Amino acid sequence: MSTLTTGTYEKYGASYKTLTLTDGEYAFTVTPEKGGMATSFTKNGDEYLWLRDKNFESTDRPRCGIPILFPNCGKPDDGVHHFNGAAYPIEVHGLADLVPWQVKSADDTAIELTLTPNGLTKFVYPFDFSLTMRYTLTGSTATLALTVANTGDKALPFSVGFHPYFAASKLDNVAFDIDAATCSESAKGEQPAAPGTITLTRKEGSADSIRLMTGVKSPMRFTDSGNGHKVTVSFDESVFTNGVLWQQDAESFVCMEPWNGWANSVNEAGHHIELNPGESKEFKWSVTIG
Repeated sequence: MSTLTTGTYEKYGASYKTLTLTDGEYAFTVTPEKGGMATSFTKNGDEYLWLRDKNFESTDRPRCGIPILFPNCGKPDDGVHHFNGAAYPIEVHGLADLVPWQVKSADDTAIELTLTPNGLTKFVYPFDFSLTMRYTLTGSTATLALTVANTGDKALPFSVGFHPYFAASKLDNVAFDIDAATCSESAKGEQPAAPGTITLTRKEGSADSIRLMTGVKSPMRFTDSGNGHKVTVSFDESVFTNGVLWQQDAESFVCMEPWNGWANSVNEAGHHIELNPGESKEFKWSVTIG
């Protein structure tokens, strides 16, 4: 059984309260004030997540840890969503990772955080909602469950995803074990069938490496021959239908991400989730390290 401890992250003048679940040699840390995201997952002190310190302490969107993506995954066309004839500007990956979350409860069994609308969220996303993020740890497996509830009087359109940054020795050392229907570098246009072995290689002249996959089977796995890490991402295939691999040049991480939408999905009829007033839906997945 896990045990809960509290702490403080202090660096470069920033100070955040942390909540950590520990089960034997494994420890999983959440930072509520920083987008409600997980910021550490260790085995005997060996870090499996990646934290970009100076970015973490800034007010910028966190490109580290495990950001929560809501109400969109990626950046919609022209950077806006269209609701009832009006255009609403929205950041890449939405708003949930940009604002502090509140601690609903925290004990040895689970950490639960909540997020509800405020003036900032209403400016970019004119809906009433309630998000509840529940984190648990059982041995080497951390389970992350986001519940989205429609607390308003009109349909709630959205997509959900997670953006875990895993520590990597270097991209050349990482081998993926992923079964998907399609695999490409763009969500636009016809999607080519996925190869038997999916790789993440950098296109010449590009700063980023990306693979966008549909029809992804659970679990997605990778191994790193440099640091010895093995990471497994498991999920409900009916909830998370898409997967993303991403890496940025000269950084020691690789992202292996469960999504249920693409960048412009909220603007496209039939390509996103809609909850009626009073409805809610859970999006659960897990990370296992070894």
